[in-house]
Amino acid sequence: MVGIQASDLRDVAIYVVCLVIAISVHEFAHALMADRLGDPTPSRDGRLTLNPMSHADPIGTLLLPVMAGLFKLPLLGWGRPVSTQPSYYSRKVTLRGGLALVAFAGPLSNFLQAALTLAALKGLVLAGVASAGLFRILGIFFELNLVLMAFNLLPLHPLDGGKILSWLLPSRLSFVDDFLARYGGIILLVLVLALPQVLYVMLSPVMGLGRWAMRIIGL
Repeated sequence: MVGIQASDLRDVAIYVVCLVIAISVHEFAHALMADRLGDPTPSRDGRLTLNPMSHADPIGTLLLPVMAGLFKLPLLGWGRPVSTQPSYYSRKVTLRGGLALVAFAGPLSNFLQAALTLAALKGLVLAGVASAGLFRILGIFFELNLVLMAFNLLPLHPLDGGKILSWLLPSRLSFVDDFLARYGGIILLVLVLALPQVLYVMLSPVMGLGRWAMRIIGL
């Protein structure tokens, strides 16, 4: 802790606040989609809300991000998963289709948050009221949402991308989904903890698109 500066604490606080907001909207989107498909479980569990206290995980949303920021570790973070009962889903969609829709709602919410943040940044610049501090905070929120979107779309269980892939795979390739369901968590831990460079390469195209979008609108 000796080498930690006040600026480090400020950066960690900004990151954690941005993460809590982004994750809360992400989990709310899962709950909202499940609710729209006819599942009352998220509402009963108190998850059909944007209140961060309903979605934050003490370890994944608070402790680990703080420790990662302070000690320059890989930035990890997650919220409490939204419980859903597919048996309640509308018969207009298949079981896997419903699970895929609920899963996709989370990353989609991160994309929308990033897009709205980009629009807010442009509006502040045009209005001439964008301070360096505010611009930096919104920039962090923009990039964080892009990372969360791309990361959650990786085709690995237990990520959202695993459920989407499960829906997309034809039945003859179900063994691929079975393998990823069994070993996806291990693969994910290896990527995050042992092969962060590989994970960076996998996420970098989305980050590149984000930087391109900022240049296109003159930021």
